[in-house]
Amino acid sequence: MKKKLLVIGASGLAGYKTALLAKSDFEVYGTYNVREMKLDEGESLQLDITKGDDVKKVFSEIKPDLVINTSALHNVDYCEDHKEQAFDVNSKAVKTLYENCEKNGSKLVHISTDYVFDGNNKVPYEETSKPIPVSVYGQSKLEGENVLKNSRHVVIRPSVVYGWTPLELAGVTSSSGKPMNFALWLLTQLNKNQPLKIVTDQFASATLGDSLAESAIKMATSNKAGVYHVAGLSCESRYDFSVKLAKKFGYDSSTISKVSSTDFKQKAKRPAYSCLSSQKAINDFGLKLLSTDESLDIMRRQVEKEAPQLLGNQS
Repeated sequence: MKKKLLVIGASGLAGYKTALLAKSDFEVYGTYNVREMKLDEGESLQLDITKGDDVKKVFSEIKPDLVINTSALHNVDYCEDHKEQAFDVNSKAVKTLYENCEKNGSKLVHISTDYVFDGNNKVPYEETSKPIPVSVYGQSKLEGENVLKNSRHVVIRPSVVYGWTPLELAGVTSSSGKPMNFALWLLTQLNKNQPLKIVTDQFASATLGDSLAESAIKMATSNKAGVYHVAGLSCESRYDFSVKLAKKFGYDSSTISKVSSTDFKQKAKRPAYSCLSSQKAINDFGLKLLSTDESLDIMRRQVEKEAPQLLGNQS
């Protein structure tokens, strides 16, 4: 008999990839809040995780063995102006999920973020590095992590999650107010021949959604617990990532110009450097994490199959 997997936030990139990957091995249930979606195999249901009674009802009806929480309010500037809402979704709702998992005996894997760090490092952050968030978003996500401290559950920190998903291409804004991930946004702008200005002074370990999903499922089925970094193996600037993506998808990268983050007026401060070391997770779970080149190859194959109109003409 298949185990029951409840994916919270299955209409988002990480949740969608998790539900898609898990359908052959698990009885999958996926929740969405604003962006309605249907699972090819499995059941989808509307759920606002800030409503405790509704969460309790879903748990009592499904009785999941495993829960992977990919939902978040992750529009960083929006969170700066909506602090209470940010903490409701990114912290208080995690406590609600934790309490229901404890009551039902479910294993919880919670997706956090690299934005719990201040960005002052010069080498990739490890799990033992001290979190010092510099934004409301980072603060709310760290408080969510702390709910699960010293528990039997798992916290995963990725970095700039990206990938192909038809849900985002459709342009339906999620409850976080973000219409699409960075890589897909880049691709659509290149496809429209839009000149782009991308920062050279923000570094991260961009993480393919497929890789994050595969890792989350593997970690959910283990008996290990704690905080783990699960990110791409490449540490690079947003600009360098953008140039790689342009070339990989057949576009002229000269349309992308270099700028500094100081050229943009943003409400929330971003960490200038949030690259992550995933060695602990690789060692403990035998994960096969990917470089940017390997990840973009996977994304390109998916786009070739499902949205070839997004490919450039260059060989």
